[in-house]
Amino acid sequence: MDLPSQLVPIPNTSGLHVWMPYRSGGWGYANCLWIISGDEAALIDTPYDGPLTDAMIQAARPVLGGRQVSTVVNTHANGDHSWGNHRFPGASVISTQSGSEHQHEEPTPQDMHRLLHETSPEDPLGWYFRRHFGVFDFLSAREPIATKTFSGHHTFTVGELEVELFEVGPAHHTGDLIVRVGDVICAGDVFFPDDHPPHWSGPIQNVIDANETILGLSPSIIIPGHGGLRGPGDVREHIDYLRAAQREIRLRFEDGLTVEEAMEDIFRRGFYPQLGLPERLMIVIAMEYRHLRGEVLGHSVMELAHGAARWAFNRRTDPGLPVA
Repeated sequence: MDLPSQLVPIPNTSGLHVWMPYRSGGWGYANCLWIISGDEAALIDTPYDGPLTDAMIQAARPVLGGRQVSTVVNTHANGDHSWGNHRFPGASVISTQSGSEHQHEEPTPQDMHRLLHETSPEDPLGWYFRRHFGVFDFLSAREPIATKTFSGHHTFTVGELEVELFEVGPAHHTGDLIVRVGDVICAGDVFFPDDHPPHWSGPIQNVIDANETILGLSPSIIIPGHGGLRGPGDVREHIDYLRAAQREIRLRFEDGLTVEEAMEDIFRRGFYPQLGLPERLMIVIAMEYRHLRGEVLGHSVMELAHGAARWAFNRRTDPGLPVA
């Protein structure tokens, strides 16, 4: 994939640029927000591996100049938003307290490397990981270590710019946060247009609430975790999607369908067919069923991923299935 060779300045702002390795229908290419003011620079999220992060740093050089990144913020613990942190030595790393505490439950870069190279391509998970994650160099990635954590709300400055962090998890992930700089919001993965989003924590109502929080901050521009720059109308459309998913899943739960049966029924009825990666609905359904049952302990990330991979694997020759 061709990576962006330059940062995109955010319209009507000063000092805000975004690196957008956009790819609909794929995993792992997350947006990263650069905040540059005076002699200081900060970064919201880092890419999945070393080569991606190095490409982003090269793209940033014309606007970064001689500045060093002094602060890195991770919107949540998924590796595609944090495993490039180590390319910014000496930077303070900020996350929510809950996100930091959950980090040890995430797959490690070594786990991802093994899944790519020590599984069979005939196994659903091995097939799926090779298809969607085979381009990443996980041996060059490092698990993030937060040097500062917070709960609720935290503010810091970058030159003359005030940066506000708002905890909105558990939603997409256990420790989600969103970032406000003026009337720009960096939403992380609680706002996930273009493809069916995976949500690892939930319930869906919490993701809806996180998007309502975004709208309540009156932004003019929203940076999703993946995809192009958006406006408030796009967030409202995403809330409609989430409410529809919430309703459809609950109906099938109340009808006694299994997760697999619910997924099959929702997909075959044409639920948002324009969105890519429909197998990720399996993750959302499994998590929502857990909450509807009132279960305290949830599925592991790998269990959830295996369910999605198996569904896609079983339909890999289905002409009605949009597979990247």
